[in-house]
Amino acid sequence: MPEGLYDHIRYHIGPPFLMVSTTAGVQFLSVFGGNDTLSWSLVGDAHSWIVVGVMALWALLSLWVPGKEFLGPTSQFGYTPSYKANGFQFFIVSLAVFLVLLFIRPVTALELTERMPQILASCNIFAFILCIYLLVLGKVAPQTGEVVEAKPFVYEFYRGMEIHPRILGVDVKQFTNCRFGLMAWELLVVNFFVAGWIKHGFSLAHLVCALLQTIYLGKFYWWETGYFNTLDITLDRAGYYICWGCLVFVPAFYTYSSYYLVANQPLVSSTAAIAIFILGVASIFLNYRVDWEKEYFRAHDGKCILWGKPATYIQASYKSVTGTKTSKLLTSGFWGTARHLNYFFEILAAFSWCLPGLGHGIWPFLYAIFLTVLLIHRVFRDEEKCKVKYGNTWDIYCQAVPYRMIPGIF
Repeated sequence: MPEGLYDHIRYHIGPPFLMVSTTAGVQFLSVFGGNDTLSWSLVGDAHSWIVVGVMALWALLSLWVPGKEFLGPTSQFGYTPSYKANGFQFFIVSLAVFLVLLFIRPVTALELTERMPQILASCNIFAFILCIYLLVLGKVAPQTGEVVEAKPFVYEFYRGMEIHPRILGVDVKQFTNCRFGLMAWELLVVNFFVAGWIKHGFSLAHLVCALLQTIYLGKFYWWETGYFNTLDITLDRAGYYICWGCLVFVPAFYTYSSYYLVANQPLVSSTAAIAIFILGVASIFLNYRVDWEKEYFRAHDGKCILWGKPATYIQASYKSVTGTKTSKLLTSGFWGTARHLNYFFEILAAFSWCLPGLGHGIWPFLYAIFLTVLLIHRVFRDEEKCKVKYGNTWDIYCQAVPYRMIPGIF
């Protein structure tokens, strides 16, 4: 593709197309996957704004309370972001409070399910206001010393201006990604299971769908500080792509396999549901184990045992604003079998909690399909970043660990 055409698509066509299609798409899915009484909503209603307001305030409170701070990786501009390290406590308390609410007032589950178009409309407006503010803030009063090349206005809005902006004393991406988007995902899948139970009776398959996502998200919050080393946090800027994505797309799309089963009863047998649960738990555990090995390796500066043997690695160097630094590229354990094996297990886990929707076509599997495309694309993004960072040493590492994601295949 000619460079000029590629730039035109990237900067002028892609962002507005994606913003229009995804904004309309989440509304379509909420109406299509619900019942015949649901209709599109542009501005929400009083109930939906209360739901979004309470969720946003609860997320902010979790980041305002006194507690342990975690310092993320220093950016190439010399800024070291600070995060609140209380993710698992936030997860447990939020889930407990919501379960008590559903126990006291079960009809809440039906109300939230039937108002999903309105809730998503409110989330959409909230997200757009935040993204506009972040764009203006990044242009007028940037906080982190970043040097950002000027791009077309719509692209800047879509991409964002700063990697680590802060608002109201909190890191924006920890608020949007971890405390609003992912917690909304967790509470909604629980809500949809209860709503399906009320409407159709107990379903083990629907329970498995909700349980696997709860275990997966519990694992995320247990490991939340590790997330601050990923591309979402260290590379992506806070704009429409990631902030709108977490405030709107995550609650709408990531929960869709559970939402769809409220109006469309699961057809999977109890025996199959148990098998799916075992597959899902194994996938989540392996996904966690892969990530844990890297964190364990880093915590011990490479002086550790993996799979019964001393860990091996390739020493790499790179340049930063503070001078030349070194890094160890792990070649032991799971990381010696493939460079992104954690992504494979994450995709497998996603398919497992979509499997209770077998028999209903492609709709319950939309998230797993999307995640597969997203993570394969991320593999190449991550490796492009590492190639630039480590130079020839990255090529040596790739020779030592030749497979990207699936040993012997890819």
